[in-house]
Amino acid sequence: MDYKIKPLRWILLLFAILYSSISLVNHYNFRTAGWDLGLFNNAIYDYAHFHWNDPTLLLPNHIKNTLADHFSLLPILFSPFYWLFGSWTLLIIQIAGVLFGGIGIFKLIHKLTQNDKLSVLATIFFYSLWGVYSALSFDYHDNVMAAMFVPWFIYFAICKRWGWAILFYLLILISKENIAIWLAFICLGMILIHWKEKLQVRIFAALGIFAGIYFIVVVKIIIPALGNDYVHFSYDALGSSFKEALITMLTKPRYIFTLLFENHTKAMEAFGIKSELHFVVLLSGGIALLFKPQYLVMLIPIYAQKLFNNDFGKWGINGQYSIEFVPILTIALFVWINEFQEKYKFIAARVFLLVAIVITISMLDNRVSKWYSPEYSRFYQKDHYVRNFDVRKVYKSLKLIPDDASISAQWMLISHLSFREKIYQYPFTGDANYIVLLPIDTNTYPASKEEYTKNISDLKNSPEWEVVVDDGTVLIFKKRSFKL
Repeated sequence: MDYKIKPLRWILLLFAILYSSISLVNHYNFRTAGWDLGLFNNAIYDYAHFHWNDPTLLLPNHIKNTLADHFSLLPILFSPFYWLFGSWTLLIIQIAGVLFGGIGIFKLIHKLTQNDKLSVLATIFFYSLWGVYSALSFDYHDNVMAAMFVPWFIYFAICKRWGWAILFYLLILISKENIAIWLAFICLGMILIHWKEKLQVRIFAALGIFAGIYFIVVVKIIIPALGNDYVHFSYDALGSSFKEALITMLTKPRYIFTLLFENHTKAMEAFGIKSELHFVVLLSGGIALLFKPQYLVMLIPIYAQKLFNNDFGKWGINGQYSIEFVPILTIALFVWINEFQEKYKFIAARVFLLVAIVITISMLDNRVSKWYSPEYSRFYQKDHYVRNFDVRKVYKSLKLIPDDASISAQWMLISHLSFREKIYQYPFTGDANYIVLLPIDTNTYPASKEEYTKNISDLKNSPEWEVVVDDGTVLIFKKRSFKL
């Protein structure tokens, strides 16, 4: 087993350091957000105390249970680790998850190719794709974990170790309600790959149908029962409901094809984003999808949920919205390469790996996709590791806030303060006893700079609030009526 273990150890160590230098450094430097890491941290705090989560961070648009926003059950499983790692918990789990996904790729490609070196190159390729870096640069997300379980599901399925396969199938299924659709298409792709094996086809068909039913039940029954209609259908180009969208996709194939490439919102800042995605996918192993269309089938819902969406921020290569491409592109590419003549296999693998690395670095430096902040991702530049304020001073000031106080905090502070019953995203203050701000940071989201400045002035002149800290970096107000 040395041929498997020795190279993998050094690869895992290298990428563990690299990924930590992105995700953990961002958190330390107050670059993680109230939406989404703050929401997840507040949820695992409640789960760790055996409570359902009332996401006060979503106020004034109140959702009574965070599961009525996205039906994500993985945070419940991860919540006990909150006691060990605090606000870093989900970021550490996500990094571990990506590394774990790479091990799954290694085992899967080795199973399919029986080639040690090709399996190592596939693992490095997987760890090097742009989707991983984009995801790690922005908080924690359940679909990242789901994508990392996919290689393991496929691996155990082709090994016919169905107990383990079902375990990873269920982990993918409960990660997020919309992931169930992706899982159904993964099963469809596996049917096309194993169409000669009747038992395999029946099992994958059953699993795919169950995933589809699961999605319908969650969206139509469970989420409404939790107090809200499903709020994440944003596909006006297809219709006003899932039914209309399905009819449009089935009856207007030419129109659907154009939506894959054209800017249907007509917003000027959205032009070029879809083209960038296709360009990056193509040069990151996507050419293999033309020769292995079974894997392209697996990506149909990913393309659809990205490119048909009203929000052009989801079309491109930013954030967690491309992570599902990573395992599928890697598997498709190396399955295809394995069919090359022996003398060309390693040349092709190394060339594709080099191109993928170049594309990733190029996209970290510059991209068309909007709202990209390079200092979040460029682990190789000084700007990623420093802020324009003394980070240690901020941590010292945050220690002055009682653990049981309800607070309203600026978005970049929330993920560090969300282990409490009530926390709000400023400028919504609710019944907060403390307001915690970072005026030195130029990002005042979701308030405009004018609103932000005026609100601070009003708070300083309000008889209801007193200033606890105002050191030029941190600004903390305490409600005068609040007693420690």
